[in-house]
Amino acid sequence: MTAIKRQIIAAIGAAIVGLGVGTCVTTGLGADALGVLWEGIATRLAITVGQASLVVTVACIGLVAGINRRHLGLGTVINPIVTSLVTDLVIRYLLVDSHMGIRVSMLVLGVVLIAIGSGIAAAASTGKEGYIALSLALAEKCAIDVAKTRMGMDLVCFLSGMLLGGKIMIGPIIGILLIGTVFKRTLAFCELNFHGYLMSD
Repeated sequence: MTAIKRQIIAAIGAAIVGLGVGTCVTTGLGADALGVLWEGIATRLAITVGQASLVVTVACIGLVAGINRRHLGLGTVINPIVTSLVTDLVIRYLLVDSHMGIRVSMLVLGVVLIAIGSGIAAAASTGKEGYIALSLALAEKCAIDVAKTRMGMDLVCFLSGMLLGGKIMIGPIIGILLIGTVFKRTLAFCELNFHGYLMSD
């Protein structure tokens, strides 16, 4: 029962991430830095953004397997699929007002949702999604704060997305500045307040 409960929580977190990514993309102001990489890959390979997220996830899992496998598990497989499906659904059906103020507000909301969803999924400890697992594994291996590690990884993703044909937009910049910190605080909050619930039958 405990394992099922934790996986449900992790899947909810993954769905929130997908909601955030999809929201960012539909604003037309760019997604978070990882989303820029997904969009770049999707353009190059003629696949959907959700499918591109799975390509990146597989690459991240390969790296984590060589650094610290304890971050991998059932959630490593399930969570990206949930995120991918929700991302594509939101992009398909969400309509965003053309007013710039509303679009920027939606963008910030999307970025925050990505960070919160990532923190919730990671706290469930069912196996982290590839990108989250890689950020945590690198932070431990290099003894660097996880917020700073995530910020550095987001910067690399942003630059890689640019090389694949992405455009300079405000979304990735907001993502680089916000996601690492919000993710770290959400993870700490969930681990502190929900640990008993997640471990109880």
